[in-house]
Amino acid sequence: MRHHVRPVARRLALCFLLVAAAGCSSTQRQTPLPPTDGYRTIAQGYSLLYAITSEQKDLKKLLIIKVESDPVDAFISELADYAGELSAELEDMAKRYPALTVKTQFLPDVEVKTRESITAATTDALLARKGKEFERLLLLKQFSALEQERHMAKVMSELETADERRAFWRKTEQRLGQLYDKVENLLEGRYFC
Repeated sequence: MRHHVRPVARRLALCFLLVAAAGCSSTQRQTPLPPTDGYRTIAQGYSLLYAITSEQKDLKKLLIIKVESDPVDAFISELADYAGELSAELEDMAKRYPALTVKTQFLPDVEVKTRESITAATTDALLARKGKEFERLLLLKQFSALEQERHMAKVMSELETADERRAFWRKTEQRLGQLYDKVENLLEGRYFC
């Protein structure tokens, strides 16, 4: 009787090994996701948006030393004002919700240095240009920034867990989308026709 049990046990063990081997022989390599803390990810979004809007709110200073057309002046003023409001709102949220932060830099050092290099090069390029060439470059840079910001707001509205803050991100996405559309129309109408 013992003789009959062994072949059954062997078959079961063999079946188990075949099933386990089949699961391991997937053609796509699976890489585990890095450990993350949802609160840290959400805090990163606040910090990143704050970093961008903190720079955008100072755009009016550039217009003091450069001459630009009325439509560009109106758009940059509107964007700078909104960026200032958004920065203040982000600061207020960080005060009310200690898990959020706007001051902490979550980016790797190489990304921080890359962004600083881009900012310095952009500043030099803007200061070296005038007229339509200046306006086009200024608007293109804001077009790019607004693209990033509105998508960040979209992602954050999906990640955010608190209803009030999710509503903030949805409202922010909508407003950034409106500004994005404005700068796109301005670029198409005045510089790429």
